[in-house]
Amino acid sequence: MNTEATPTDDLAQRRGPAARLLGCTLLLGSLLAAVPSPAAAQPAVAERNTRHALVIGIGEYLVAEIPTLHGIRHDMVSARRIAAAMAIPEANVRMLRDHEATADRIRAEITALNARVADGDRVFVYYSGHGTRWSDPSSSTGACTEGLMASDGQVLTNAELGQRLAPLAQRTDKMLVFYDACFSGGVAGAPFRTRSLRMGESAITPKFTYANAPAQCSQPSNFRTRSLALVMQQQQALPQNVVHIAASRPDEVSFDSSTQGGFATVGWRDCLLGQAQDLDGSGAITVDEVTRCAQAKVTAGLAGQPGILGQQMTVAGNASFVPAWMGAAFVAPAPVVVPAVVPVVVPVVTPPPAPVLPPPAPPRVANPAEILAELHQQRDGSRRVVATVRQPQLKIGTDTLQLDITPARDGHLYVALAGSDGKSLYLLYPNDLAQDNRVRAGQRVSLPGPGWEVVAGGPVGTETLLVMVTDAPRDLAALGQEKSGPFMKTLLDADGRARLQWILANGTPAQDCGKAGHASCSDAFGAALLQVEAVK
Repeated sequence: MNTEATPTDDLAQRRGPAARLLGCTLLLGSLLAAVPSPAAAQPAVAERNTRHALVIGIGEYLVAEIPTLHGIRHDMVSARRIAAAMAIPEANVRMLRDHEATADRIRAEITALNARVADGDRVFVYYSGHGTRWSDPSSSTGACTEGLMASDGQVLTNAELGQRLAPLAQRTDKMLVFYDACFSGGVAGAPFRTRSLRMGESAITPKFTYANAPAQCSQPSNFRTRSLALVMQQQQALPQNVVHIAASRPDEVSFDSSTQGGFATVGWRDCLLGQAQDLDGSGAITVDEVTRCAQAKVTAGLAGQPGILGQQMTVAGNASFVPAWMGAAFVAPAPVVVPAVVPVVVPVVTPPPAPVLPPPAPPRVANPAEILAELHQQRDGSRRVVATVRQPQLKIGTDTLQLDITPARDGHLYVALAGSDGKSLYLLYPNDLAQDNRVRAGQRVSLPGPGWEVVAGGPVGTETLLVMVTDAPRDLAALGQEKSGPFMKTLLDADGRARLQWILANGTPAQDCGKAGHASCSDAFGAALLQVEAVK
């Protein structure tokens, strides 16, 4: 693309001078698998003081009737590693372990977390311990209430937790809540499930307790779902901004390994640290993709255990959220060690012909429009951006793209275009002719600006536009790119896709960011996804 020619792969010609806490678990789950090797782990990422974590693990209770969970000590370590992968500084991680995690202390820590989190920050909340259910006296239908068991035997219900976490969810860019516990049935009438099983060196214990809970609430037929995700939506927490990960379904128990921790937590940890795959080839690995990887590990870990039918992890909320920088494209392969050649005299044997196998299917690679759609899923739902195109259809070679954008907040404006050819992706704004991309809340911006324009270049098809208004600027110089006139054409190899996802979805913390007169440190952004038809 240049300012004089009309490329045929997108809107192209530039003119002008240059032309829940319920259902069993909601935190990170664990899995009986080895810790990934350094070669499989993602590169270290810079810690961000805009990210926070509250990690709660209760293996030893003050109530004698509640069974001990010996794997909790491992879960606490796993949760720290997850927090580190999410770029949460150690100083911003609050830990509550065993006897100190009383109901009042948990409430106080949630209140303190709410006090220190600023608008646009990110939060990770993790709980590993026992879940329970009991009859709800306020229910006319005999429904049961689900909750998490604090170390003093008090229960924090999903309703209470939803009310306490909702104010956080309303202010954060993203809040990821992971429960490795169980509140559900499927255990009544099966006594062996209420005591530890053996798996090699490990004791496998259900993370469910009957303490203070009537037996009828352990029956799946009594279960009426009152998920934390639903409670938080009722509290006006935007589902776009919250992710709930549960170690099992509402009618299942989840399991604890005495030697490694919760099956769901271990699996999620290892997958987040590099074992998950970018299934759609978008350049980023989402919560859904991490959980799919973890589920495979949980299923394999529990396979063959008598009486255990499995444990299915569940996700509610924004499953497309990208929780960490995986950077698979940046991991150098392990060096190949070639052994020394030792001459050996062997008889000549004619090998049988090798079977002819079909070639493996090529890995899926997301097209540019799908990449922009995934980036759009990272937006903060509370940061509204109103964006419209003046002409939804543009005649190739004649009509110009015109956008009107009104942000709800001050910030930095970026516009990316996925071409109708299904192969190209351009950053239209800012560009060499319009570099000051700062915008003001409530003030409409019309693009293109003076001295440049974008004429429909074809081919016939759909052009996709992502309009972003970010709190903090993005480091566009770090993108894989090549110049196309005054615009930037993004490289879409594995490295380029990964960099695009990370850079556009995460802010660029600068010195003194967050202070008066300086850029925000927040990663949050508002966004709109638009489409334009290129026609003949």
